[in-house]
Amino acid sequence: MNIKKILSLGVSILLLLLTFPTQNVKANTYTILDRKEFTQNLSKGVVHKNIVYFTTEGWINVNVLKVDLTDKYTDVSVIFNPSGIKNRMSVRDMANTYGAVASVNGDFFDTTTGFVIGATVKDGRLITDPSNIGKLATFSIDANGIPSIEYWSKSMSVTLPNGTKLPLAAINKISSTFEYLVMYTRDWFSTSPGANENVPQLVEVVVDGNDRVLEVRQGQPPVEIPQDGYVLAGAGYVGQNLLTLKPGDVIQKDIRTNPPFENLKMAVSGGTILVKDGKIAPFTHEIKGYTARSAIGYTQDKKYLIIATVDGSSTRGMTQQEMANLMISLGAYDALNLDGGGSTQMAVRPLGDTEAKLANHPPEGYERKVANGIGIFNTAPQGNLYALKLEASDTNVFKGLHRTITVKGYDENYNPVTINPEEVLFSVNGITGVFSGNTFMPTSVGEGVITARVGNAIGTIKITSLDKPVDIRFNPANIVIDKNKSIPVTVTAKNIKGYRALIEPQDITWEVYNNVGNIDKNGMFVSSNLDVTGALVANVLGEKAILPVKVGQGSEFDTSVLPHVTEFTQIDPYNKEVIVKNTYDSFKFMVFGDTKYNTLLKLHISLKAADIANAEYPLAIFLGDVNEKVLKNLKVKYITTGDKYTMYNYNNSTFIVLNNRSGSLLNPDKNQWSWFKEQLNNVKGDNLFIILPKPVWGSDGFKDVKEATLFEETLKEFKKNTGKNVWIIYNGKSKFYTTLNDEIRYITTYGTDVEGNTNDIYNDFGFISIMVNGKEVNYQFKNLINK
Repeated sequence: MNIKKILSLGVSILLLLLTFPTQNVKANTYTILDRKEFTQNLSKGVVHKNIVYFTTEGWINVNVLKVDLTDKYTDVSVIFNPSGIKNRMSVRDMANTYGAVASVNGDFFDTTTGFVIGATVKDGRLITDPSNIGKLATFSIDANGIPSIEYWSKSMSVTLPNGTKLPLAAINKISSTFEYLVMYTRDWFSTSPGANENVPQLVEVVVDGNDRVLEVRQGQPPVEIPQDGYVLAGAGYVGQNLLTLKPGDVIQKDIRTNPPFENLKMAVSGGTILVKDGKIAPFTHEIKGYTARSAIGYTQDKKYLIIATVDGSSTRGMTQQEMANLMISLGAYDALNLDGGGSTQMAVRPLGDTEAKLANHPPEGYERKVANGIGIFNTAPQGNLYALKLEASDTNVFKGLHRTITVKGYDENYNPVTINPEEVLFSVNGITGVFSGNTFMPTSVGEGVITARVGNAIGTIKITSLDKPVDIRFNPANIVIDKNKSIPVTVTAKNIKGYRALIEPQDITWEVYNNVGNIDKNGMFVSSNLDVTGALVANVLGEKAILPVKVGQGSEFDTSVLPHVTEFTQIDPYNKEVIVKNTYDSFKFMVFGDTKYNTLLKLHISLKAADIANAEYPLAIFLGDVNEKVLKNLKVKYITTGDKYTMYNYNNSTFIVLNNRSGSLLNPDKNQWSWFKEQLNNVKGDNLFIILPKPVWGSDGFKDVKEATLFEETLKEFKKNTGKNVWIIYNGKSKFYTTLNDEIRYITTYGTDVEGNTNDIYNDFGFISIMVNGKEVNYQFKNLINK
């Protein structure tokens, strides 16, 4: 969270000044529409789970660590910047610096000065003291490995040789005025704060490990803190008392906390207790609204830690009440709210990896540096290679092309083990293919399993070999770039059924048109130093695709010099006119786009579409906005898109009409998604046609790409389970377009919604004729008016 304040250490540590977005909400006001989980073992005692919920209020992304406190090789500790808790560090960098298998952000901190708000304990050493405010709780683990969450208290003072007793306001925290006494140890930094423009006469007393004064300084720069000693700092009344000290004096310090910090292996403070004895606790400190959150808890038997983060930028986030409910649902009997918002970070080290990776998505788009964190460690001794883990950028690959297989190893205690690539032996079952080093090239089509072996250790990965690519796509779809700049280009391709695979750079031959730049063997495009427009042409197994490029201000470019690219519709076997018998399972229907009009010509065109439907088709579908004149002229059954959603059964096919005008199925009716999924269980006949007023993909489609992906995945799962054909018919910006994604057909036409007030009646307007013969569905695009 963003916490900005100026510390006056005698007044409490200022969480009363926290400001957060406020929003009054009830707990769990959403309905879960879809839930997906991914689980991985990080070590024998640590499991990471990613849970993604799609709800009526949007996405919720949860990452969870379950830590076995009884596992002898699992350790939990406080982590912070090794140079001292003065300096902040991202959670991922802390994890990698200390070698943790997982880590999460810890306590709240001041984002201006960086000091930790509450208590930090490591191996019985009090690194920072508890907050003066009793509303902030602390998580700890004692020397016997037993976790606890409590509200702490403290008593801290320093007695000088002359009998003066000075309250000790804080340990290893920064003050703006130093009106109160502060202690600094090597856990703070190698040197003391020193005098500054705010406190030019700061008094600092250097004390050794035996509490003996080594030096008394005033108004001087930072001084090195003794390895086992400390520095006392203060100004004003406190500084005057410190100036009475001289080298050789012995100080008496009294630092106590309840519970005693000396008995603890680790401790990290946070905010309120969220859960107590399995129930939501009364909140002593509340951060309102939907936001990113972090929390830690443990099970009733205190054998397992439950650590969770919830993202909150492109996803919904949670209220504090919802976070408490989540921790209970995950098994927490007691739980503590940790820092959240932009600080919310969880890093995990996947099995076989040597580096931790960020598991969640930082709300601010970057990894904020935080004051401390909680690290989870695998302390097992390094062992011999036990098993292999295989990874690939894509498990689909085209026959005759290459897929690089990455092999990682680990021992029986899940420690990573370095693999010598020359020792790896590969084989494949289910399909045929050849290996060159760690690169596989299939020579047949189908599903297979690649096995890697090093000695007795093995690992496998599933692989699917696709037939010839027919449709090549680029990311980005076009390049607009400054001169002498670079950008990576990713290439994917589809086969005739719409199944996709990533194309590795070694399988692409590039041609450059009009000197726009060059693309290297790793797929990195580097623009030229000219203002020029041109193209890159990719050749993959003889199939070509054009990637437009504009460098700088661009230039005129004759596109006629570019090679001819075969359109998908030219080779699509379902793009053909077939005979229908006008029976239950043999019929045809017409699809026309928008019928709104701003000219008499467009009105005439829309009425012409109605005439054709009346004369030739028993069923007509009109997309987008449909004018009343068209509807009054229709004498056949028709389906239109509007603001409502509904389902029709017609002969052997089902038509589901959805409303995605807002760019989502959640608006304006949150029940639409649930209704849609329910209707999929009631589809009759052989074919399912989804009718939409707007596209699924692209700038005019779903605003949330994740929702579009879920929509498509839901239909893929339906097709896989039922074997039924699935067509998505939508109103788009093209006169005619169709494609397949994993056998899900997308098809569109724009109707009268074509730009301009002057149009070519012969070439600008058309409709789609769809012919159903049992389970075979064909299509043809037809001009509305022929010469």
